[in-house]
Amino acid sequence: MPLDLKVSMDTSAMSQALAQLTDAELPGAIAHGLNRVAGMAKRAVQSRMEEVFDNPKPWTKNAFFVRTATPQDQTAWVATRDFAPGGTAAYDYLRPEIFGGPRPMKKSEKALRPIVGDQYWVPGRGAPLDAYGNIQRGEIVRILSRMSLMQDPLQNMTDRTARRLSRKGQNARGQRSEYFIAREKGNGRPLGIYKLIGPGTVAPILVFVRQPSYRAVLPVEQIVQDTVDQNAAAMIGKAVRYALRKRLE
Repeated sequence: MPLDLKVSMDTSAMSQALAQLTDAELPGAIAHGLNRVAGMAKRAVQSRMEEVFDNPKPWTKNAFFVRTATPQDQTAWVATRDFAPGGTAAYDYLRPEIFGGPRPMKKSEKALRPIVGDQYWVPGRGAPLDAYGNIQRGEIVRILSRMSLMQDPLQNMTDRTARRLSRKGQNARGQRSEYFIAREKGNGRPLGIYKLIGPGTVAPILVFVRQPSYRAVLPVEQIVQDTVDQNAAAMIGKAVRYALRKRLE
């Protein structure tokens, strides 16, 4: 479910400023003020992200947008984007950071279920990371392809590729590719996905962990409400001045 936070203001405390406007000007001025303070609230959420997250992706920072008010509908919202073509909506993975608690499974974790069960992973020391500290998407795709777990079977590794890796000595011992599941001695519990990176040398790419749980560090509702409370009067004042200038044009 998306998160929609209504931005509303008690205009009775601003009656003196609003009294300068005509009945025709009033709805537009209020909508203008609401949209300005909603924009401030969205930017306050983004600013908090920069404080609590280590180099957040633009995709993450843009998880929130303003659904604007109009003279006919004097309600503005700070809302979350709940659609992500071909990926995961930022709000889906931000939810534990907003409310606290365990995070849901990533798509890659669900894809790995047939061979490792309900395992959650974190990047291992051998994982290639992007500029934001996340494992490179191409590495995840390669793992799923090598292990024949891609949703589209045509994207899985072919026997021809497996033979080529074998000829070059690039497949881990007893495996079709350079990737393999490391297991705990005795009980066989999956420990992670490892990769052959050189003769006799392997490195952990994905390390399996218990379901991660988070402390709420991004209280979006409180951030939005505090921004509204602190800036509503000033934004309505600016909206009134804007309407008065428009009257003279």
